[in-house]
Amino acid sequence: MMHKVMLIDDDVPMLKVLQQMIEWDSLNLHVVGSTYSSTKAMQMFQETSPDIVITDIGIPQKSGIELATIFRQQKPDTRVIFLTCHEDFHYAQQAVKLNADDYLLKDKLTAEQLEQSLVKSIRLLKSKPMAIEQEVSNYNRELFKQGLLQKAMSGAHAKSTVGYAAQLGISWDYPWFMLGLVHIQYSSYATHYTKSNLPLIYYAIYNIAIEVSAFYEGITPFVEQGHLVILYNYRLDLAHNASSRMQSYMQELCYKCCEFLKLQVSLLVMPDKLELGTLGSAYHQLVQEKKEFYKAKDLKVIDRNDLQQHVFFPMPQGFLDPYKSDLERAILKNDQEVMKSIVSRIEMTAEESRIEPVELVRELSMTLRSMELMFSRWKSNEEIYVYLSSARSLKDVMTLVLRKLEHIAQYRQQGSGPVIKEPKLQVIQQYIDQHLSDNITSIDIARYLYLNSSYFSRYFKRLTGINFTDYVHQYKMKIATNMLKSSSQSLESLAMGLGYSDRTYFSKVFKKYVGTTPSEYKTRNATHRSIK
Repeated sequence: MMHKVMLIDDDVPMLKVLQQMIEWDSLNLHVVGSTYSSTKAMQMFQETSPDIVITDIGIPQKSGIELATIFRQQKPDTRVIFLTCHEDFHYAQQAVKLNADDYLLKDKLTAEQLEQSLVKSIRLLKSKPMAIEQEVSNYNRELFKQGLLQKAMSGAHAKSTVGYAAQLGISWDYPWFMLGLVHIQYSSYATHYTKSNLPLIYYAIYNIAIEVSAFYEGITPFVEQGHLVILYNYRLDLAHNASSRMQSYMQELCYKCCEFLKLQVSLLVMPDKLELGTLGSAYHQLVQEKKEFYKAKDLKVIDRNDLQQHVFFPMPQGFLDPYKSDLERAILKNDQEVMKSIVSRIEMTAEESRIEPVELVRELSMTLRSMELMFSRWKSNEEIYVYLSSARSLKDVMTLVLRKLEHIAQYRQQGSGPVIKEPKLQVIQQYIDQHLSDNITSIDIARYLYLNSSYFSRYFKRLTGINFTDYVHQYKMKIATNMLKSSSQSLESLAMGLGYSDRTYFSKVFKKYVGTTPSEYKTRNATHRSIK
């Protein structure tokens, strides 16, 4: 029997790698579709009804985990194999309880590993329908639980919401609620994981939160995109301090995350007595306004008075200008002590001025990008800009900024260094230059060099510090920025010339590595030229 397979990865070259890696027909498998878009993936799933889905976890809009949930709703016997970039993935595997057939490391993936995972999926397709029913039941309960959170936050009728909770075995018998939020500290996260693993790691934290809540009556954790929500339903009791109990739970969760996932988390508690109908407004204010941004402790307490106060101020024009020339000199000298001192001064001034967090992060990100374009080679880590925009504290933001500056200084453009002197890298660079209009993959270059593709991937990452796909994208985006400044050709023509047959995908890649869309970049540079 021929089984149908669908491939999903937001990196188009990886899709090509997967298709080239094995002889699908020999396993009685047929690839019925591949896509880099979660929206297209949902449409393609309905049209092709695949038996096996291989998906990257870190897909924009909807993660691979969310897609797997949707697919299992529509077709309960669908088998799922997750792809990830994270090398220390065992941390997550110890804590997370997802019903996937396998987790494969993209950078170390071999044909043998892929075949073994697919054989396992085929075997599971042919056996144990009862196990599949149990999986679907677990997924459905989580979906109903998400529905409960939505009802609680939307201000639905309290009696209806409490009844809905009771159907899920959750007792909300008391009139008062306490609200908590759990966010990852990204300066801690970035040392162990990659951005593509974020959804999975939040599910890992959620499972830890569930286990800890078994010892705290009235506490119910929920997982949302980018954070956890903790609701504590309690009664007024002079013998027990509800706020202390809530904080004790949060601190134990923090300890467990550090122990099992090697992660620091940021904890936020609103200790006020909240009625069910007022949870939504308090929650949305906490999430959107980052009122805790300048509080130094990992466990921050925010009451409703804090929410009412106007605690942030607009960023002064040219706020970072006095620091830029000193930063440039420190990068040129790779003087880490000076960089730390400058970052510390910026942090202190921002805290004294209580600058609006979004404006501060935007200005810091623009400064880092300008430094990177000025000094850096091809070792950019774009994930840091996502972490900066998501960070919930000044301490986390400035730690990420310092780390990025140190990285730029380490790989600054001045001097060739050992990477450029490596003869094989020069050969690889020549190959890329000769095939700019092609969709080059690590398999293509491995064949050109007569190397095993898995060995080449490991070798290249050791040589350059990044994987081959990122290297090619960054190289092409450097060319694209220069072309947009000087060439009058259309975006479609430029995309085709650099091997991107889809203008939408080209724009997506450009924004990832440059920080803006091609059209915005071209307009901005045209404006600068006219001013000059």
